[in-house]
Amino acid sequence: MANVSIDSGSDPRGLAPGVYIQERGPTPGAGMATGVPLFIGFVEPQIGGVADDEEDDGDGPKAVRLASWDQFAHTVGHPRADSFLGYAVRGFFENGGRRCVVLPLSVHEETGTAAEALSHALRSVFQPEMYRFDDKGLRGVLDDIDDVDLVCVPDIMIKEIWQSAHGRRTVLELQQHVLEYCRDMGDRFAILDVGPDDAAHVAGGVEAAREHWRGLVSPDGALYGPWVLVTSLDGSGKVWVPPCGHVAGIYARTDAQVGFHKAPANEIVDGVVDVQFEITHEDQGRLNDVGVNCLVSFPRRGIRLWGARTLSPHRNWRYVNVRRIFLTLVRWIQHNMDDVAFEQNDPAIWNVTRERLTGFCYELFQRGALKGITPEEAFFVKCDAELNRREEREEGKVLCEVGLAPLSPAEFILIQITRSPAGTTIEAAGGA
Repeated sequence: MANVSIDSGSDPRGLAPGVYIQERGPTPGAGMATGVPLFIGFVEPQIGGVADDEEDDGDGPKAVRLASWDQFAHTVGHPRADSFLGYAVRGFFENGGRRCVVLPLSVHEETGTAAEALSHALRSVFQPEMYRFDDKGLRGVLDDIDDVDLVCVPDIMIKEIWQSAHGRRTVLELQQHVLEYCRDMGDRFAILDVGPDDAAHVAGGVEAAREHWRGLVSPDGALYGPWVLVTSLDGSGKVWVPPCGHVAGIYARTDAQVGFHKAPANEIVDGVVDVQFEITHEDQGRLNDVGVNCLVSFPRRGIRLWGARTLSPHRNWRYVNVRRIFLTLVRWIQHNMDDVAFEQNDPAIWNVTRERLTGFCYELFQRGALKGITPEEAFFVKCDAELNRREEREEGKVLCEVGLAPLSPAEFILIQITRSPAGTTIEAAGGA
């Protein structure tokens, strides 16, 4: 959240995305990578989870870290026949991804329909109940995963869920849970997929599209479509899949080549044969207006990711790259400020906090992530007695204000950072 008081004015590029200027990007910090997604999907129980003839040890699913697609079959297991997990992970590495984390879920369908069993498994991960033990032994396993900054759940679109009696509503509810999880974590961003037949809602105009995706409102996620045609995992044919894994790979590629401040857009999508439906310029405008980013086939230019809008209606959090700058700042604080936790809250700590955050912001400025000719025009950091009054100090909080002028929009976005024994929080006036 951020203490924002700016007037951005109108978007000069209109509804449809245009040309993106690439600039050298910042290094997030030693030992902290960006563009690392967490993939969650379904595998066969006898391989990816607890086998039918094995006893559950109570530990629940295990997160698996991958550095290449070749490791998937040996470490994750065999995806369900209807799962998109394998396609998403393969698409990630095909598009420049270097590291990811996979949380494979297995489902026993003794009771209820397949759709109910699958949606229950996903809900148990993202709803608040995940932090309590349940009958499957699934615990707050995601608490132990601190090296990711993206979240992809391609199997929300699994056929049994999408085509069930309340499929569309269930899909939107699950996507909302993913967005809420990212909000609660405060340092990661969700890459979501449109449904396989959502083209009709584009043709219905902006209001129809807005109504269709109503409820998906968050600065901590973006929505992508249409689906893409890829080679099947066994190489026997072609299959339509949701694009989140390929998009995550483009995020990682852009981070590595330029920096996390650069919009992951106007980028070639590798590993795909076709898109499910053609996007006209008018369609792009409609979709962008409701926060849907398009994969577009251009003559002689290939299939490209064309759009970088979040799902937030707030103008300060309109763009993916802007939001990720602030989320990366939170991650940087968590990785680099732990040594001052529980120290006496006095001017010495304020000086340390201010100096370290100034160093991070100055590096952003040097690498072209912020606007302004001088550092003073690009950012400011404040941590002093005015902010840290007696009440905050007695509660063990250290308050700091950071103002950044990202590449878009140009005005300062002011956030207030609070460090306490409970963790790091960001507050922003003007809404999120």
